[in-house]
Amino acid sequence: MKIVDLKTTPVTVPMEAPLRWSLGVERGTTRTILEVITDEGIVGIGETYGGSSTANALQSLREMVTGTDPFEFEKTLKRLQVFCISYETFVAPHVTAALDMACLDIVGKALNRPVCSLLGGKHRDRVPFSAYLFFRYPSADGKGGEDSPEKLTEQARMLVERYGFEALKFKGGVLPPKQELRAVKLLREAFPDLLIRFDPNAAWSVSTSINTLRGMMEYDLEYAEDPTWGIEGMSLVRKDVPVPLATNMCVINFDQIPLGVRTRCIDIILSDVHYWGGLAANKRLAGVCETFQIGLGMHSDRELGVSTAAQVHLGAALPYMSYACDSHYHHQADDIITKPFEYEGGCFEVPPGPGLGVTLDREKIEKYARLHEEEGEAGEFLDPYRPEWVPKLPLW
Repeated sequence: MKIVDLKTTPVTVPMEAPLRWSLGVERGTTRTILEVITDEGIVGIGETYGGSSTANALQSLREMVTGTDPFEFEKTLKRLQVFCISYETFVAPHVTAALDMACLDIVGKALNRPVCSLLGGKHRDRVPFSAYLFFRYPSADGKGGEDSPEKLTEQARMLVERYGFEALKFKGGVLPPKQELRAVKLLREAFPDLLIRFDPNAAWSVSTSINTLRGMMEYDLEYAEDPTWGIEGMSLVRKDVPVPLATNMCVINFDQIPLGVRTRCIDIILSDVHYWGGLAANKRLAGVCETFQIGLGMHSDRELGVSTAAQVHLGAALPYMSYACDSHYHHQADDIITKPFEYEGGCFEVPPGPGLGVTLDREKIEKYARLHEEEGEAGEFLDPYRPEWVPKLPLW
């Protein structure tokens, strides 16, 4: 079997309501859908961050990928890595991640086996996810509008009641620290038995992180994620606060792990099916984390159905992943697969079909490709409701 062509389609899917975070507003999800076509008629699908620029980066790999065997995709990825080093070019890990994902989908379809089997086997049938809680601007149809700790707590009640989540992830770094401390207090009072994690996306100074996290200690945080910026800052906070610290900002590639271990700045690394370069790389990451006794969770940055399927297969195949995965899925207004995922007890079931087990909805692909052409990237680093606002870190 050989790869004969690549097809890329940038899409933009709206959010139900604009999500606020420390560096801007997430109004929608822009992704590139990759289709890898083989000479035997099997088509593998992948998904990754970004729109037209990502699609162009993937198309630039066509010459090197065409004619390769999808069963030997790691060999192809290594060739791309050597090419980039030799010619001083750069192919971002999230670009090759889409190729990794699509090739695993091809292999699974060819062998009639799910991707989790190709990763070593399914250790769980259902993968738990956390309820992602955001302060939100109101949408045109009246959804969202959570601008206080009380309203955020009501959002949590709705999500737990509707989807059965057993873990809550509160995205902070938006309101002043004292208000976000109050939000954690209200969440703990409302949900005494649920896991609560907090993520201000490096919005705070070291001193604010130490003082505020000390205040949150009595509410039994599962962990705090990136309260401050960088390995040095995180290490200073971790030295003075016994709350476990997680990251998807200061340790996001293999080169950063040794320094992270030496400085003891993190307790948990949040894997990512894109950031780390694909599912095979994430499996290597799990082995490194287990060796150094670093906890392992999974980051989310607005995955659509294809990447969500990859998340679920990866989560099912990694017994060391003991933290509920993150997902924006319940905030997205739509999807581009024929059978969208449904939460049951806060979990997604592993798709039973071969490969990733999901199928592209061609009408939805066309619809959201048109939206991408009309509106472009669904950026996240601006606040359209405050045109003069500029993100500055630390905020406090």
